[in-house]
Amino acid sequence: MSGGYPFYGELVTEPPLPAGTTPADVLGDHSALVSPEALSRLGLEVGDDLRLGGRTLRIIASLEGEPDRLPTGFAFGPRVVVGVAAQEAARIFPFAGFGGYRVLVRLPGEHSLEELELRANALRGDMDDIAALRVETYADAQPGIREDLERLSRYLGLVALLSLLVGGVGVAQGIRAWLTQRLDALAVLKCLGARPRDLMRTYLVQAVLLGLAAGVIGGVAGLLSILLVPAILGGALPVEAVSIWQPWAFVRGVALGIGVSTAFSAPALLVVLRAPPVRVFRSGAEPLPGSRLASALSVFAVGAGVAGSTALQAGSLWLALRFMGAVVAAVVALILAALALRRLARFLAPRCRSSWLRYGVAALARPESGTLAASVALGMGLMVLLAMFVVQGHLHDELAAGLPDEAPSAFLLNVPATGWRDLAGLLERQGAERVQSAPVVMARVRAIDGIPVAERLNERNRWALRRQLRLTFLDELPADNVILEASGPATASRPWVDPALGEVSVEQDFAETIGVSVGSTIDLEVGGRETRITVTSLRRVDWEGFGINFFLVVEPAVLDWAPHTRLAAAWLPKEREQRIQDEIYVAYPGVAVVRIREVLQKVVDLVGNLQVGVRVLGSFTVTAALLTLAGAVAASSARRGREAALLKTIGSTRFDVLRAFAAEYALVGLSAAVVAAVLGSAAAWWLVTRELELAWSFRPWAVFGALAAGSLLSLATGLLASVGALQRPPIDSLREAR
Repeated sequence: MSGGYPFYGELVTEPPLPAGTTPADVLGDHSALVSPEALSRLGLEVGDDLRLGGRTLRIIASLEGEPDRLPTGFAFGPRVVVGVAAQEAARIFPFAGFGGYRVLVRLPGEHSLEELELRANALRGDMDDIAALRVETYADAQPGIREDLERLSRYLGLVALLSLLVGGVGVAQGIRAWLTQRLDALAVLKCLGARPRDLMRTYLVQAVLLGLAAGVIGGVAGLLSILLVPAILGGALPVEAVSIWQPWAFVRGVALGIGVSTAFSAPALLVVLRAPPVRVFRSGAEPLPGSRLASALSVFAVGAGVAGSTALQAGSLWLALRFMGAVVAAVVALILAALALRRLARFLAPRCRSSWLRYGVAALARPESGTLAASVALGMGLMVLLAMFVVQGHLHDELAAGLPDEAPSAFLLNVPATGWRDLAGLLERQGAERVQSAPVVMARVRAIDGIPVAERLNERNRWALRRQLRLTFLDELPADNVILEASGPATASRPWVDPALGEVSVEQDFAETIGVSVGSTIDLEVGGRETRITVTSLRRVDWEGFGINFFLVVEPAVLDWAPHTRLAAAWLPKEREQRIQDEIYVAYPGVAVVRIREVLQKVVDLVGNLQVGVRVLGSFTVTAALLTLAGAVAASSARRGREAALLKTIGSTRFDVLRAFAAEYALVGLSAAVVAAVLGSAAAWWLVTRELELAWSFRPWAVFGALAAGSLLSLATGLLASVGALQRPPIDSLREAR
């Protein structure tokens, strides 16, 4: 490094660098900063000497943190930071192109992102003909990781929204239960001259205030729970990167809470319109018939609230529409299942021999049983949790499987062409297997089909055409390459149709990106010399096999004169990996060893940590569904209490009543779980095969677990919510009889 790095943040070292100095001032041409993992692997300490290429450097500090580097620990190889003078003296870049420089520029004053993009575009235009440079603003840093995190953020946001929607059903059930208990008060108010619309406004304001209070409490709890994120992610995220000061997230959460609670309150508030004034004189009077227009408007309010919340949370209209469509389809399926359960209950109830079972099954068929809402809410929660569990299981298994059976466990980069035979012998003596290598030539694309690259650039192909390409020359293609299209009878073992053409075989997706096909010509600059090659075949490459593969494979006679290094791969015995790597570093300091097994394990560990967080979030959906079920039971607690008292009066024991209620709740949970298992498995199959492009395998234990969880959780929640009803004495049924 050189100059005033870092412009922002602080380079953290142990011991700290002297105050008022930059890292470049301290390093000079004789010192180095070394990451802790490198010190551990090499058995070195601060103050020891480190041999880097042709230079001996003194380790002056351990490199603990860099402000412009993601703190995940996921990187190819340990980190060593030296000054530019030391790097040049070490001669660690023996060939042009096997090293890169990153120039950081800090503009004076304050600039908006739009202004920075304008300047970056101007630089790109000025430098297109000079070198294959990439000009990026801070918004372009780590684009792949940023896009993955944005997708994960939207996914988790929609899961959280689904939990909120399920909770909205619970809000509707709670308000319905509360208003049902206030029917007598509503009747009195109507007799005193209160208009229904005034009562509607009054209770609507109360619903909004309820949503506000719940939103504030939930927002504060959510912000405080952020402090648990580093613990959940197992150290993948530093504590200092987590801040509970998230005002926009808090405001958005409160707004979503108010919107969802208000929207879902609309159908329940119709009870206000249906309260009969005659209840003042006759407490058993049933609510008045509902208005179809009012019902339609309440449904519209719910739909508008869900649509608005989805659009706000998703940040994408297309994603919001897809989410809405999936939610509507799932709700319709769950409603149909609940209706089918009612019909089945009507059929089975008379045929049940046990009185408690007959009563429990018959309770499902009653219009005011609450089966519909409870089934929808519980089914949605179980569906989300099952889908997430299956998808994460596939992803974890794919990563945990590690390397394919025939794949290498390590790659060797920058191997000198003249030293490959000796290095291959060293590997074989140390027990390495499946050793293979290929020459690597650095080249730049100057023209395609005679058209200069500058005239063919666009956002899609810029990364491919303005970079140094690593290509190879081989007598035959690797075994995992499949010829898809060729100008003659080419195969992997005989890829060259006419060597006089200067042939090249191009990977299919790369060919589509740069806009070439069979018969196209590509002008390359290799070592200051221009060479024209002709595309004579397109091929498919199995990148997941971790074999040595390239976008461009050229016929040997075309580039065998070019300066090149070699890329090697080998399978190393796990117990001897470190020893082999140390011997390679001693004999060939410029060779970089990338151990794939270790890299994959880091990814597996990180994904495992993320799974915990995602499952915790998914459990909120199930919890909201169970609370909704409890709300449905509470909404009918008065009626259930009278029923329990009446059943005891006619000879049923408390245990008989308990079994009747248990049968009802277990069937509600089982029916919701069956639909959730089907829908969740279908959603997981789509995500695994279409989005992640992984092989699908059926997980029977996950499905059986969802069925058992749905029944048992519904049973436990329903019985706990019915404790008050079960305690009603038989005398209550006689007191209420009129």
